[in-house]
Amino acid sequence: MPGRRSIGGLVRVFALAMVLLPASGALGAWMVNERGECVHGWTPASLARGPAAMLNAPLLPLRSAVGGVLVARDDRSPGLQGKILLPPTLAVVGGGIGLVDSLIWLGTGLTDTATGGYFELAPEEATRLGVAPVRPTIVAAAPPPPRESSDHCGRRTGPGAP
Repeated sequence: MPGRRSIGGLVRVFALAMVLLPASGALGAWMVNERGECVHGWTPASLARGPAAMLNAPLLPLRSAVGGVLVARDDRSPGLQGKILLPPTLAVVGGGIGLVDSLIWLGTGLTDTATGGYFELAPEEATRLGVAPVRPTIVAAAPPPPRESSDHCGRRTGPGAP
C-alpha cells in the first residue's frame, strides 16, 4: 500500500521536527497577573486573531495600492515628472507589496486559527478588521508619532505615573 507508507513517512517527519525544534513559550496577549506584573498570557480574544487576519488578507493588495497613491498625493517634492510618475508607480509597487503581505497575513492567520491564537503569529495590524488604505511597508519606514510612555499592558510609566 503506497498511500499508507507516505502518510507514515509524513508522521515520522512531523514527529522528528517536533522533537528537534526548540520549544518556545507562548506569546499571547499582554495582561496583568495577580501580582500586578505585566506578563504574556492567552485570552479568549486570541481566538479571533486568525480569522480576522484571514479576512483582511484578500483586500490588502488593493488597500496597499490605494495607500501608495495617498503617499504620492502627500509628496511635496517639486517637478512635474514626480507628480505624474509617482502615483502610478507607488500604486503598482504598493499593490505588489500588499500581495506579498497578504500571503503572510493569510499564512499567519491560518496558523493562529489552528492554534487558537495562542502564539499570536499574525501581525497586529492584520488582526484589526478594516478597509482603510494601508501604507505600503516599503514607504512606512517613517517613525511613528511620539506617544505617552506606557508598558505593554497599557499602564503609564515614567515620571508622574501612579
